[in-house]
Amino acid sequence: MEENRFKVTEENIGVQGTRIGKEGVHFGYTGSSEVPPVLLLYKKGTSEIAEEIPFPKAALGDHFYSMTVKFSPSEYEYNFRDGDMIITDPYAKKICGREIFGQEPSEDPHSLRGGFVSTKYKWEDDVLPHIPYEDAVMYQLHLRGFTMQKNSGVRKKGTFAGLKEKIPYLAELGINQVKLLPVYDFNEMVPKMVRQRPLSMGQGSNIIGKKGELPPSGGLKDQYKLNFWGYGGGFYFAPKASYASTQNPDIEFKDMVKSFHSNGIEVILEFSFEENTDIQMISDCLTYWAKEYHVDGFSVIARESVLSELARLPLFRTRKLIANWYQNSVKSWNKEKGHALLAESNDGFMNDCRKALKGDEDCLSAFSHQIRSRGSGCAKISYMTNHDGFTMMDLVSYDRKHNLDNGEQDRDGTEYNLSWNCGLEGPSKKKEIVSLRMRQRKNAYAIMLFSQGTPMLLAGDELGNSQNGNNNPYCHDNKLSWVDWSGKKRNEELLQFVKQAIAYRKSHKVFHQERELKCADQLSTGFPDLSFHGDRAWYGDFEKPNRHLGCMYASQYVGERGFVYVAYNFHWNPQEFALPLLPKGENWYKVMDTSLKDSFIDTPSQEKMQDVKSFTVPARTIVILEGK
Repeated sequence: MEENRFKVTEENIGVQGTRIGKEGVHFGYTGSSEVPPVLLLYKKGTSEIAEEIPFPKAALGDHFYSMTVKFSPSEYEYNFRDGDMIITDPYAKKICGREIFGQEPSEDPHSLRGGFVSTKYKWEDDVLPHIPYEDAVMYQLHLRGFTMQKNSGVRKKGTFAGLKEKIPYLAELGINQVKLLPVYDFNEMVPKMVRQRPLSMGQGSNIIGKKGELPPSGGLKDQYKLNFWGYGGGFYFAPKASYASTQNPDIEFKDMVKSFHSNGIEVILEFSFEENTDIQMISDCLTYWAKEYHVDGFSVIARESVLSELARLPLFRTRKLIANWYQNSVKSWNKEKGHALLAESNDGFMNDCRKALKGDEDCLSAFSHQIRSRGSGCAKISYMTNHDGFTMMDLVSYDRKHNLDNGEQDRDGTEYNLSWNCGLEGPSKKKEIVSLRMRQRKNAYAIMLFSQGTPMLLAGDELGNSQNGNNNPYCHDNKLSWVDWSGKKRNEELLQFVKQAIAYRKSHKVFHQERELKCADQLSTGFPDLSFHGDRAWYGDFEKPNRHLGCMYASQYVGERGFVYVAYNFHWNPQEFALPLLPKGENWYKVMDTSLKDSFIDTPSQEKMQDVKSFTVPARTIVILEGK
């Protein structure tokens, strides 16, 4: 090979990873030994070393080395040799050698390599939707599991292109924001145990050495556990190669994002950073995905101190940041500065509202807080189900977890499910149980969609997706963890309800207001923005034995006319609800009743409740009235 193809230029540029320019390819790497590292170039698609190029001895602080090498990046892949270890660049923008999901690991330290991505892509007129949190309807999904089932109806199953094929379905459902579980390149084949402790799945995860030797050859796959969800670290800058249907995951991912945006749907990516991940790397990573892939926001799992620093970045004046769990320092800073697009996501809403759904005692006070709260100092993500836990179908079909298939003697997964099986554990064909489970699922969706936080729906719940009572299917890449599209026909009633409920939320601003509800008459109209009612009008009874609550929203507070009254009856018996008197000339009309097969009433005028001071709501039912 001609010598000038590997012309080396010394640098003092503190940029990690690779950057393609006119003078060649920049490489930046922080070494771990006193000896300068060596760049290994491989012929594309092989572990055959074509050239070894030592970094110049001159280094910046902390053993950082950099240089520019003149060659054609489309013909090569690369690694670093650092002492006696082969390291795949933690800043690599493409990972080569792991294109098949769940493939048996190789003992060859050169089997995993960094690659180069094209810097040219036609984004055309791509525009970020910039949907406010209060107007968003989020849909959480696992990219592979969403389309792998044989009845998914897509050609390129389990890929970015396959998800792109499902955009019309999501748009018709009413979704305008998708949240994807990790789609960066992670190691899904994790050693079960080496020297009594798990191996790291993080940066440089192909390191072969004394501290991380692979299990003995022979039955290798039996020595590994599948990491289907993707948590635990990875190569954070590279779209996962096994989630692509082509050899260019970067282009396929961009095509997908561009299609989402053209349909008015935002893309939120989840990142799970390992405890020791440097804040600068995290900042570089999220900024890269925002700039290079036009991502709309990030849901980040990291230390609270890290999230607090992230919230201060200029990036989050235009991109969303969702902090997992309760982040006090982040929220207080956001309240001060007021420009970070910050939200919190935790199980508080889910736990309080599940208690109400199943009819627990002393549930109404916490429930009323959850449905009216938008979040304190930041937005709030509200969900009834999450990927980590029961699906909606299992929530109403199982009293306890059934995780034996995970191979951990049913010791994994939470015991605290707050579920109710409606009278029988597991699947049932009894009409009364089937009917009750349908109603309870409708109720769960109504609770989410008619609350002030940003609702997050779990993929497949609207299709009756079940995991057979498994509340922790992190290690399953099969029908158990894939969305079951065959349930679409069986659950047509629920699917139509979800579509209508999303549309109703969007068309009634009282359910997604821009400000916190105060339960006070702030406009001097004679009506508070939100009021609570029970057996008596204007007196919500939150005592322990009670399980029903009426919530009346005054539309004047969102610049509209009329009132919306939501009657929640979580009791196993019918309950009476008192109705407030409306202004002269206005009447109450029933528009939704979850006890009915066709829950949304097409002609509310036929359900006029003239001169009615109270009405009865069936057991375990939610009813909506409009005053107009």
